[in-house]
Amino acid sequence: MRAALPFALLTLCAALAACQQAPSASPVATASAAPVAEEIAWRHGDVEDAFADARQSGKPVLLYWGAVWCPPCNKLKATLFRDPGFIALTRQYIPVYLDGDQEGAQALGEQFGVRGYPTLIVLDPQRHEITRLAGGNDSAELTRALTLAAGRRTAVADVLRVAVVSPQRVSEDDWRVLGDYGWEVDANRLSGQRDPAALLRQLAASAPEPALQRRFALLALGAESSGKDTTPPTPEAREQARALLTTVLAAPAEVRANRDLLGYQGPALVARAAATPAQREPLGGLLLAALERADATQDNAADARLSSVITELALYKQQHAGATVPAALVEKAHERVAAADAAATTPHERQATISTAVYVLREVGDDAAAETLLLAELDRSQTPYYYMPDLAELAEARGDKDAALEWLRKAYAGAQGPATRVQWGVLYVEGLVRLRPDDAKAIEDATAEVIAELDAQPAGYHQRTRQRFERLAGTLQTWSRAHHGQDTLGRLQARMGESCAKAAPGADASAACDRWLKS
Repeated sequence: MRAALPFALLTLCAALAACQQAPSASPVATASAAPVAEEIAWRHGDVEDAFADARQSGKPVLLYWGAVWCPPCNKLKATLFRDPGFIALTRQYIPVYLDGDQEGAQALGEQFGVRGYPTLIVLDPQRHEITRLAGGNDSAELTRALTLAAGRRTAVADVLRVAVVSPQRVSEDDWRVLGDYGWEVDANRLSGQRDPAALLRQLAASAPEPALQRRFALLALGAESSGKDTTPPTPEAREQARALLTTVLAAPAEVRANRDLLGYQGPALVARAAATPAQREPLGGLLLAALERADATQDNAADARLSSVITELALYKQQHAGATVPAALVEKAHERVAAADAAATTPHERQATISTAVYVLREVGDDAAAETLLLAELDRSQTPYYYMPDLAELAEARGDKDAALEWLRKAYAGAQGPATRVQWGVLYVEGLVRLRPDDAKAIEDATAEVIAELDAQPAGYHQRTRQRFERLAGTLQTWSRAHHGQDTLGRLQARMGESCAKAAPGADASAACDRWLKS
């Protein structure tokens, strides 16, 4: 799966990430007597003009970074972006819609330090970052955070600097901005060289309000759970983590404020807080009960409950390693997939739901149902290429290499947009390397075709495109060592050199492009 789970697979979307329902009444829904617009007045990719207007009007810029195929992005479109209160709120901003496939979008993504789709960034007219928010969070929480950010002009980096050295000088709103900040999509932009978990623990110790203290502590626990340090926690640290989780899970407002973190990292948090399956089971039960209560209050309860069953499956497998998923849990998973499938009627809703449903079916071992759902979706979807790598995974899992490669080839052929075509092209080359490693000509031809994608996108060797090429370089170098591919790599290096001049203007991008396959 590539984007259904923002925290589990924080790569392309981030991830990332899973949005909840749009609030039926937001803090701004009754704040203005003016007629509510039917849709947000987005500037599509017009970043420079947006900042020029911001300097003239004094309004902040709201920058949304997304992609047409990204499931959590589509959830935003189906929920938050249709909410009248949120639409009214955006009139306090200069809103910019930055699709990752627009010309120059990847360079802008790199400039603003965007880690994945979807991300929302608020900037003042001088481009100082007021805050950034993970687009997969609860819609009501996003609305509240952006309502607060709309009237601010203090850069979040300045707020953090004061909070670290003189926390008593930080206002209540400043603390709230730090708590709302999308630390999961920060990519060290705000934390810099500091250890994120240590920084968040420091904020937890300094914050004036208990719920905010727990918010920072929970974020620190999540950072520790997903970090590279595999040292087991001390008994004291486990007890502190267990007390933290127990308190948060008993507070519905805090569960909602931390819904995405608790859902997607919940099993890891439970493991951090409890050493044995016997200790984890009751804590996992508290987590599931809290998520179920939170999800039952939402307008799109079927989709939210589909996310909850992912957490339940992950907890079961964590507590019963190697065991078969019990029939009752399998039945629950099927029921929730069916309910979410039936509830998703619009294109945005379906794009937001189907990948998650497929993931659930595969987690309970029903690959046949997953394949049926995907095949049916090809004719309904506006981006059918998005689902084809999943079909390739299913074919590969049953040993049908030819079908797997054909799905990857069709996905690449049908992909739309320059950055997306590179991403899907890399998937195809990786499939060839994995499934037909002796076919050097096919690997070289497909890689050359992906390189040629750069010719059509001036200044395109940035952000996600650059990351995909760097990943591909590692794959090809490993393949070359095992299959005597030095000559192939030499020809591909030369071909890349022809594209670098157009795709990577600027010293840093040009140097990175020129190094491709050479390091």
